[in-house]
This record gives sequence, structure tokens and C-alpha cells, in this order.
Amino acid sequence: MIKNRCTYLCNLKLLLIVLVVLGHSLEQIQAQGSIVYRIIYLFHMPLFAFVTGLHLKTVQKCLKQARAALFLYFPVQGVIVLGGRLAGYSDMRLTEPFWHLWYLLSLCLWALAAAAVCFWRERHRHGHVILLLAAAVCSLLCGALPLGRFLSLSRTVCFFPFVLLGAFCPVRLQEGPSVKCRFALAAAGGLGILPLWAALRNVPYEFFYQAAGYDSFSLSVPEGCIIRGISLLAALSLGALALAAVPARKLPVTKIGGDTLPAYLLHIVFLPLAALLRTDGRNEWSAVFLIGVFSFAVVLLSWELGRWSRPMYTVTPRQ
Repeated sequence: MIKNRCTYLCNLKLLLIVLVVLGHSLEQIQAQGSIVYRIIYLFHMPLFAFVTGLHLKTVQKCLKQARAALFLYFPVQGVIVLGGRLAGYSDMRLTEPFWHLWYLLSLCLWALAAAAVCFWRERHRHGHVILLLAAAVCSLLCGALPLGRFLSLSRTVCFFPFVLLGAFCPVRLQEGPSVKCRFALAAAGGLGILPLWAALRNVPYEFFYQAAGYDSFSLSVPEGCIIRGISLLAALSLGALALAAVPARKLPVTKIGGDTLPAYLLHIVFLPLAALLRTDGRNEWSAVFLIGVFSFAVVLLSWELGRWSRPMYTVTPRQ
């Protein structure tokens, strides 16, 4: 367990879990084409992968995290598969994660890969850039393979460079970036306006899920690599802006970000209620606002319901 995590990371995780619920809630009102939905799916999971990497800095921590994710994934996925089979859905399998559970399986695989990286780093102090470049190349090329949903390999490989960025990130960032660092992150994010604009204008929102091969979008391998590269650069830019904007001080809701597992597991129970907020004929932004309030309420309620459960990370924000 990781204790005494700083308020900065708690606030960052709170933002990300709200974005997860918001993205899923927008799907319930058929708002996948909105600019807010596209922006969310451009960067929220890459940034979650980065945060995951921040906690994968030693072999011991990596193996412990892999075990925790695996022990959580199989019981939950097993119950869903059993229920699906009883309901007549014979195509449901343990090796193909149900909807949001892909993250648990990817988390396990990321932790195992990070353990190998940590083992290598203990013996070689250099080579970070080479590892990142190799991961980036694999991220681009994996779209040429028919990986699909099997073991969540497509997303696992695609987002792994962000995990490595977190693993290689200086520990002091976990306490919140300095003023200089915030300005640098904001400037770096500003440089990503062009790839962000290109991604929002021309790329189908389904592409941002990074869960299917390039052939699913009738793209050649070079075309798919270019588009994925653009979307990942946009994710870097938006992630940098988020890191620069998140406050480091303790807020009344900071403790919710200290334990996001209940919201991650339970929010799908409340998603059908989001359909009641559909605002046909109204302004798109009013719908997004209502769904945003709903999403935060779901996160808060899930956190309250999950206080009895043992979280994946035990976190106590600093006073």
C-alpha cells in the first residue's frame, strides 16, 4: 500500500475519475460527437497511465500492484462473464475485459513490464530515452496487429509509453510541480495546439479508444501510425496542461481522489440514470454541464458506498 500520498496526486486522480465517469455518461445521451467527449478521450486514459507509472518505480511495488490488479480483475470479470453466459451471451470470455475492466488487466500487464524495466534500471543507469523510444514505436506499430480486445493488449501497448514517463518522472513531481514547472508544462501544452486541432477536426472519436487496429478504420499502417502519433501528441499536450492546472493544496474533496477504486467499479450502476438528462434540442454545453454535475455526484456517491472496501491504494492526504 502507498500511504501519505500528497494532495496534488489526490486532486489529479479526482479530476481523472470524474472525466472517466463524464465520458461514459455522455455516451448515455448519445453525445460522443461533442468536442468535450473527444477531448476527454484524447487524454484522460494516457494521463491515468502516467499517474500509474508514478507508483511503479521499484520491482517490489510493481509486482505488488500486478498481483492486486489481477486478484481484483478475475473475480469481477468472472461474475460478469457468468452472468452474461446465463443471459445467453456466449461470446463473453475472461480474456476479453468487459467495458471499463480493461484498465485492471492493462494495469497488471503494465506493472509486470515496469518490473522488468525496474530490474534493468537497477543494473543500468542510462537508456531511459531508448526505452521510451522503443515503447513509442511499439505503440504506433501495434495498431497493425489484430490484437482487438484480447487481454486488452491494444490499449496496453498503446498507452505504455505514458506509464514509462510516469515511472521515469522525478519523485518530487508527486508533491506538486513548482511554479517554474507549471509554466513549462503550460508552455509545452500550448505547443500541442496544432496536433490537438488536427485530431479534433479529422479523426473519428472511436479511434481515441485505441482498442482496435488500423484496418478497422480502413487505414493503411503508415496512415494509422501518423494519426495515432498525432493523437498521442495531443494527449501529451492536454496532459501537460492538466498537470499545470491541478492545485497542490488540500480541497474539501481531495480525499475522494485518494481512493478512486469505488467510483471506477461502481459508476456503471448509475449510468442508465444519465439518459434521463438528455436535452434534445437544447444547447450542447447545457447538456455537458448537467452531465458534469451528475458525474461528480456519481463519483461522490460511489466513494461513500465504497468506504467499506479496501482500495487498491490506501491514501491519506497530507494535512
